[in-house]
Amino acid sequence: MWLVGASVIVHLIGVTAGLTELELPCLKPAVPSAMIVIPPGANVSLPCLEGKPENTTIVHWRFEGQNLSSHPARKAVLGSNLFLSSVYYNASGHYSCHAGGRLIRSHRLVLEEPPETPHFTCHRRSLAKDIICEWKVSRPISPRTKARLWVKKGFSGRNYTEQQCRYYTKSQKFSCRLTGVNNEDNVVLAVSACVVNLAGTERKRVLLWSDELLKPDPPADVVATAMEKAPRKLHVTWRNPYSWGSTYYHLKFQLRYRAENAQNYSEVPFPHGVTSYTIYDALQGLRHTVQVRCREEFNHGSWSEWSHEIRGMPWTELKDPESETTSHVSKFPFDDYFASTNRPGSSEVPSNRDKPTVEVAVMVPLHTFLIMALSVTVGLALVVGIIARFRKKLGLLTSGEGKPSPVPSYSLAALGPEPPMSASPLLSPPDSPFSESSVDSPRTLDQNSPYDVSNADYFLLPK
Repeated sequence: MWLVGASVIVHLIGVTAGLTELELPCLKPAVPSAMIVIPPGANVSLPCLEGKPENTTIVHWRFEGQNLSSHPARKAVLGSNLFLSSVYYNASGHYSCHAGGRLIRSHRLVLEEPPETPHFTCHRRSLAKDIICEWKVSRPISPRTKARLWVKKGFSGRNYTEQQCRYYTKSQKFSCRLTGVNNEDNVVLAVSACVVNLAGTERKRVLLWSDELLKPDPPADVVATAMEKAPRKLHVTWRNPYSWGSTYYHLKFQLRYRAENAQNYSEVPFPHGVTSYTIYDALQGLRHTVQVRCREEFNHGSWSEWSHEIRGMPWTELKDPESETTSHVSKFPFDDYFASTNRPGSSEVPSNRDKPTVEVAVMVPLHTFLIMALSVTVGLALVVGIIARFRKKLGLLTSGEGKPSPVPSYSLAALGPEPPMSASPLLSPPDSPFSESSVDSPRTLDQNSPYDVSNADYFLLPK
């Protein structure tokens, strides 16, 4: 085993030596003769004529085609030379020396700082994607600054591939893409970054294992949902990161959660393909913080960063506010008030402790009072009506016993000349058209009785 480790170390040393000895084209570009490059804040002297002219008063300078007197940069003319002290980026441009109305000499002044050392890091978001190497700069760079990357695979050979890098102004970051690296082979990569501009060059060399560069993005769309009628459960779902972009390679996940008053997380691992989980030991009535991360299913590379914190609360039964209000109201809400005022030693004004009882009673809904008032009104109306009817009936009965009420008499139509009262029977009623006996059966007079008992209408005639 130690022989294998020793051989790997020897190969690494050889790769490093070869990378150092190899003359990669990381060279500063040639500066034209008419260009002067200086760093910001330096002093510079721009010559006009060779030697000393006889009359220096005829020499004058222009900047970008205009007289130098209108330029805000600090300047001083010593003889035929233009001296500029502590120049900055606004002094960059084209300077020209004129004598007697003709151009004598011109210079292009460029202010540029040497590039920063490229402290790059490399990673890949998926086995189906290329390796990306990136680094940030601390200050803006000029358009003339260029960056390149050389990559060599394996321990032997000196065949490097060159990759151009791109600079992003908004993030002030260089990004380089390494292509041609197999997705599954774990090989060593000798990587060299070079940054050049007119002021100088900077480079950096590193050795990387391709298997260690894999680092997925955090899982996407993490959601924690409460489960109905389950005050101790939370259902969590998530998706593969959108940058993974592969159905052939799989990810495994790890979930962690804690209640809002807890310090430590509970972690749960999952095999590939599992994208949901139900937490069974959540604390009732408390918010929980949930996060998920992922890694390649065979442990290639490293874990992703944890996803953003997602908060969720288990299901909580909602209480009816109306039932809570009426449950504390007594059947007679003013009993406590009168009991407190009639208690020996109590004052006429109720204490503050009695006020909540009255206030709670007032909180009964308005429609309840309306229904109660309507019911009481209808009941009272019924009672008054019954009493009035009873009194009227009672009055009729009482008046009938003391003094008979006058009844209208009815006269009978005479059949002939009216006989005297003594010669006729007491009653001789005519046949009634409504009498059953007068129609269906003949009347038979009882010889022994002066009354016609077969005539039922007799009993119906008023006395």
